Amino acid sequence: MKEKPATEYALLGALMSGPRHGYEILQFLETGLGPAWRVSMSQLYALLKRLDSDGLLDSTLETQDTRPSKRVFEIMPAGKKHFLDWLKSPAAHARDLRIEFLAKLYFFRHLDLPGGGDLVRSQIAVLEGLKKRLADRKQAEKDDYKRLVYGFRISTLKGWLDWLKLDAAVYLN
Repeated sequence: MKEKPATEYALLGALMSGPRHGYEILQFLETGLGPAWRVSMSQLYALLKRLDSDGLLDSTLETQDTRPSKRVFEIMPAGKKHFLDWLKSPAAHARDLRIEFLAKLYFFRHLDLPGGGDLVRSQIAVLEGLKKRLADRKQAEKDDYKRLVYGFRISTLKGWLDWLKLDAAVYLN
């Protein structure tokens, strides 16, 4: 389920625990997902505006006595559904593991949601399938360079699989 850019799902996840204004969302992402995720202030506001216009968020302008008004965002039921559907689906491509998959694990833990172990098991199955297909392609390939590339991709998948089975195993309980 990847209808929207992954950053939009991370913004939805940042609002799962309650309404926040833009700077609070940015702080949440930097504090919680900092090692894996980076969002600029301009990107943040553009995405929040899009999510608001798509009906996944609602926003209100909150006035302050001594400071400028701030816009507070709240996730709507449709936004929660989109986020939870995304959260529970494994990454289809190995390139999405470094950012998206790590963010999903973070949100499972941060929001204290069940299903993290199911996600890890599903991700292992997806990667095992990818590894098998690449091994078949490598074996059938005649070109040395292409075999080298397939070998590199297989080694990368093996590394991810080892990590999932060892380090991400805390989610399997």
